[in-house]
Amino acid sequence: MSIYKNLFVVIDPTSQKQPGLDRAAELSRLGKVRITAFSSVYKAVDEMTEANSRRSGKREFLKDWESKLKVMLAPYKEKGLKISSDIYWTADWYAAVSRAALRADADLVIKSTVRHGKLQRLLHSTSDFTIMRHSPCPVLLVRQAKSSAGKLILAALDLESTDEGHIGLNNSVIKHARELSEFTGLPLHVIAATSLKPDLSHVLSGVEEQESGVEATLAHAFGVEPANFHIVKGAAKNVIPAQAEHLRAQVVVIGVSARSGVKGVMVGTTAKKVLDKLDCDVLAIN
Repeated sequence: MSIYKNLFVVIDPTSQKQPGLDRAAELSRLGKVRITAFSSVYKAVDEMTEANSRRSGKREFLKDWESKLKVMLAPYKEKGLKISSDIYWTADWYAAVSRAALRADADLVIKSTVRHGKLQRLLHSTSDFTIMRHSPCPVLLVRQAKSSAGKLILAALDLESTDEGHIGLNNSVIKHARELSEFTGLPLHVIAATSLKPDLSHVLSGVEEQESGVEATLAHAFGVEPANFHIVKGAAKNVIPAQAEHLRAQVVVIGVSARSGVKGVMVGTTAKKVLDKLDCDVLAIN
């Protein structure tokens, strides 16, 4: 049975290719799902020079887009996919995604993404992070181009944080990564970047010690095969992308949070640095 029954795909009106929609179609083959194709369109008043009024200009623009969207979705519907469309008229489309996903009772938001330069990240917060932080469900960011096919699911954890919120976030990451592993049939691996002399006593507390050492004990604690649990010393922003490439990850699962009171959360720090170094899809859990 599919863990994702209601898929919410963010359509890019400016692109002919829709990697997010293609990925939704792939997931639908693993189980019966319903897909909502969400798109947001907008045209400023000064761009409606040929319209008699703003109302008529908006009406004509929406009619034209609805026609194009119908053509876009037709091949998927012909394959038997159950797809409905949801169109918003707003320039602030990334803020509208969470509300629309909530209304659609989405289990998973899917959005295609491209790499952003370092300067662009510094100048403004991108739409990806707005959606990741405020989505009512996990968000799958789909790369438009990849160098190779992935072979496993990689869950990224921060084992050194003692913050209650972050510990809970780690547990959620493992939960969703395990479900995705079972859903896709791909093996689950875990990566944890640590300092040179990490204090993991709070994680090991109450866990049955394994003869093979700390990594085996932690693997046992999180329910992962010992050989698939990787603790690497170094900065997470470097370790996670390097291991994802080395292991040929299909999806990297990371934790994000919109809660300002949670210390050490990945949004605004590690996640922003990691995302554009990855050559694979990212599943963001909040």
